[in-house]
Amino acid sequence: MENNVLYDTPRSIYPGAYTPLLKEDEVQSALNDNCETLLPPVNITELADAFKVEVAIPGFRRENFLIHADDNVLSVCVMKKDCGLHEGESFQLKEFNYGCFDRHIILPENVNAEFICAEYKAGILRLYVPKAVQPARNLHTNIVVY
Repeated sequence: MENNVLYDTPRSIYPGAYTPLLKEDEVQSALNDNCETLLPPVNITELADAFKVEVAIPGFRRENFLIHADDNVLSVCVMKKDCGLHEGESFQLKEFNYGCFDRHIILPENVNAEFICAEYKAGILRLYVPKAVQPARNLHTNIVVY
């Protein structure tokens, strides 16, 4: 995959430029073509002013994630083409198979998806989804992973 377009949105609240390695349409076509359906485990915790969503996804870099929210649906897409198999090696057992997946999480109506923040550390993707006072109209929002 080649990325020749910078991530640029007038609603971005993040400082600096963020260039994702993946494009949304390319990820969707790759997921439809050749990926098994994998559902990594997810924990959702309600805090006083936000929801914390944790997804166990070891072995990736933050650039491998494509995360966005549409209305009250949070989508976490991951694609990694490199299998990590070196020349002269062959697998006897292969259970590490998080090559690609697309996970959708339904969010409550009282969240503000425009201010979701995400971080990826030690194989855990953490998303903090702030609560809103009133149900918010959430448009398509891209989320940067730090």
